[in-house]
Amino acid sequence: MWAKTKNQHGFTIVELLIVIVVIAILAAITIVAYNGIQDRARVSTAVSALNQASKKIGLWRVDNPTLYPATMTDAGITDTPNVAFQYTVDNAVSPATYCLTATYGTLTYYVSSSVTQPQPGVCSGYNTLTWDKVQALNSPPVSGATADTSTFRTSTASMRLAPGAVGRNLLGVPYSGTPGQTVYTVSMWVKTDPTWNGTNNNSKIRFGDASTGGIISACGYGGAKASWTMVTCSQIVTSGAPTMNISVGNDGTIGNIWIDDLSLSRAN
Repeated sequence: MWAKTKNQHGFTIVELLIVIVVIAILAAITIVAYNGIQDRARVSTAVSALNQASKKIGLWRVDNPTLYPATMTDAGITDTPNVAFQYTVDNAVSPATYCLTATYGTLTYYVSSSVTQPQPGVCSGYNTLTWDKVQALNSPPVSGATADTSTFRTSTASMRLAPGAVGRNLLGVPYSGTPGQTVYTVSMWVKTDPTWNGTNNNSKIRFGDASTGGIISACGYGGAKASWTMVTCSQIVTSGAPTMNISVGNDGTIGNIWIDDLSLSRAN
């Protein structure tokens, strides 16, 4: 007689799928937690760098109580391997003012003569695109935009984009840097007409390949905004796109949008 063999059972497809789903969920939780830890570490680094830099400005001011350092070098402030600083000062006004911005990757924080604790974003009126609102009302840094002295976040004007004004370049020039190192960060404040119907389709900060015209990344700001709202977007230069065009737009068919306190910062 033939010997009986025991039935052998393996995993069913359903059981395997359950295991895969559980592993995927655990992996997603781990990644989210890790990214959160990284973000907090970057914020801590940027804030710490700003606090140390502002102390150096304060020490310099002890010997010059009515002025601020003319340059970061005068205050002994230099970029670190992770944090890049940008500094503006106005010693011609009384009292004198300054603004110091620290950029770490996609994070931007600032302190100033009136804001002593590091805050996310950039100072009011701080514009690395060097748009002089008083002297260059006819030459705003966004192509096709119109300077508007009746609506602004900080005096004396903002930039207005009419419906259908999409793909409007910043200064109309490509931006380049070291692939894998150089990061460009755009920060701006946006306000719209109450009836504005723009969406994130082409109402966004857009980083595009200067050679092919293809989109690299973008951050949308669609939806009506009754009050000034800050929008920030960053992109690292890549070997596949060593030069980039940076643009904004209004893809709505109804209503204007206004852009103010536009800043373009570069790290590394």
